[in-house]
Amino acid sequence: MPVDDPTAPARQGADILLLSASNYPALPIYPYAFVQVSAVAARHGLTAARFDLLHTPKASWRAALREVLDRTGPRLIGVHLRQLDSIFIWNYADYDLPGAPPVRRNSYWPFHETEQLIDLLRELTECPIMVGGFGFTTRTPDLLDRLQPDFGVTGEPDAVLEHLDDVLAHRDVDRIANLAHRSDRSDHSDHSDHGYTITPRSFLPPADHTEYTDAILRDLLDFYGPQRVIGPDADVHVPVEIQRGCPYRCYFCTEPMVKGRRHRVRDLDVVTADIAFLADRGVSRVWLVCSEINVGSNSLLLEMAARMRELNRGRADPVSWTCYLLPNPPLARSDIRALLEARFEPSWNQFASYHDENLKRTRVPYRARHAVEAQVAWLEEDQAYRRARGLPEPRRRLDMFLGNTYATPETVAATLRTVSELRLGERFDDSLITRATRVFDLGDGLLDDVSAAAYSVGPDGPLDEVDLVHPTFSYPAALVEALGSARAVDEFFAYVEKTFLSRAHRSRLDWPAFLARHADGERLARWCKRLRYAPGDADEDEAARDVRTSIAADGGAALLERLERLERPREGRQEPRQEGDAAGGHADLVARTLVELVVGTEPDRVRDAFAAIGLPGYWHDRGARTAYDVCAELAARFTGVEDVRSAARAAAGPGVDPALPLLAVEYCLYDNNVLLRPDYSRLLFSA
Repeated sequence: MPVDDPTAPARQGADILLLSASNYPALPIYPYAFVQVSAVAARHGLTAARFDLLHTPKASWRAALREVLDRTGPRLIGVHLRQLDSIFIWNYADYDLPGAPPVRRNSYWPFHETEQLIDLLRELTECPIMVGGFGFTTRTPDLLDRLQPDFGVTGEPDAVLEHLDDVLAHRDVDRIANLAHRSDRSDHSDHSDHGYTITPRSFLPPADHTEYTDAILRDLLDFYGPQRVIGPDADVHVPVEIQRGCPYRCYFCTEPMVKGRRHRVRDLDVVTADIAFLADRGVSRVWLVCSEINVGSNSLLLEMAARMRELNRGRADPVSWTCYLLPNPPLARSDIRALLEARFEPSWNQFASYHDENLKRTRVPYRARHAVEAQVAWLEEDQAYRRARGLPEPRRRLDMFLGNTYATPETVAATLRTVSELRLGERFDDSLITRATRVFDLGDGLLDDVSAAAYSVGPDGPLDEVDLVHPTFSYPAALVEALGSARAVDEFFAYVEKTFLSRAHRSRLDWPAFLARHADGERLARWCKRLRYAPGDADEDEAARDVRTSIAADGGAALLERLERLERPREGRQEPRQEGDAAGGHADLVARTLVELVVGTEPDRVRDAFAAIGLPGYWHDRGARTAYDVCAELAARFTGVEDVRSAARAAAGPGVDPALPLLAVEYCLYDNNVLLRPDYSRLLFSA
């Protein structure tokens, strides 16, 4: 944690010590505020030191803080409160959410951690404390009242740092923009609240000077470890601001309130200089910070692509870059290809749905066709780009905000129909649905649509009243009404994620266990004997030919013995198969192929069984149907899976062993994760 070299003659140590206790453990990010505030400080002849407490156990805070205070001797301590919570319900639910990422419940309380940090600092030093940051700016009066700092900064700190001597002397402080300071007892101004005066807010453009220094980069490398930042295998994007502010009013987003409603573009020569500084020191990935880079136009995005091509020209380790995009205005396929050639990595915030009325109510600046066309175009062009260069295909995850406040059964059904028609779910390894809105006051109170259902959570559980300093959530009322509870909404979306929005369900299937569950050894031996004499198809794949060869050799004895030895007797893996699980993967392939081959020995009876359950021709065109197609057709005729089995069994007729046609039907149910429930069907297949 080096102290920046002074840009003007200065005292020993640091003018400002920047601290943070608000980093999110599930996604640690070196605070960009440390970079930016240090740069503004240097511009005004001030030095700064930085210390993030994420990697310091709570029991060691006192010793670590005493050491850094002694070493830096700051005039001011700046506490960065980046966010008040994770915004994700799975961190705060009072039960383990189905389908949630592997995060520890009840584990992320940045406001409370910051409160503890300030209390500890009060014991260790008389140095004044100033609090700022994105999260602080969203609830400045409340947080001043609860944290009781000496000062606060709402938004940008430029004016505060320019006049730091005046701030510390409490001299003419009411003329300093974006400053909160303790009020005189006689102060009765309109800006006085909870014992503080908050001066008028000024929204500033991005810095017109570079921000990165070697001291900052050393801090950043210490935070992540060099291997995560430097070189072609780096997985960290280092932030560089390109644009600030947003003109839109998306109902779930505080950015326009915090950074202003006018988007202001940073001087691209300065942006490029910061990127070049990082690239010259081995940084291989950068994130261009903005709400979205293409607000109103794609010109800034394309101009930056041209600059990145030039920056990377002849560079041994070229720099990849990314930023958030809007799907509207659309990009031509040729532009997408040019961006990929410029080493751009696409990213966007979660789409709320593929349903126009829903998107309109959430106030996002695009409609369903924009989202769909952008998603498909980027996916296809990226796949083609990688194939042409022999690059590996990354794991892809389809994220959606289907649990937004305005979601209805029609919203969900329309979105899933679109996903099915485009076969999008088959292109993604996994999916994540945000299933509740983190509620904010965007400047004019809570929206009526969220206020009735909103509730707040503290470390000890739900609070009696809504308190926006604490994690505050609202589930979509229409879905809660349809399913009966918020927990039922979670369970429903967990099913949708793995079944319809991705191929996650199929990656967890355990075909040896399926085979063992539906056929005993005697029956399997009999089917293998029949298969031994059944003719093969000319277009059978290698797996089918291998199974036939094994059966021809010894009637399938060795094959069945191997499957039994490799069988994992669980209903289905909780996690997708990991790369390198060769034995398990081979067992799955063999078992599934064996099922398909033995089912093919009774084509007429299998055809009759599927006709009876409303899936005529399924066995021969199953690759043409998505899981959504199958579930929709079955839900139109049956209220439960047992009814499907009964209909298939009846199709066999009296005195006939239905085992093999039933095996085919069970294959269909298992492969498509069919779950027939009237309450689900109303949401999944609503007109």
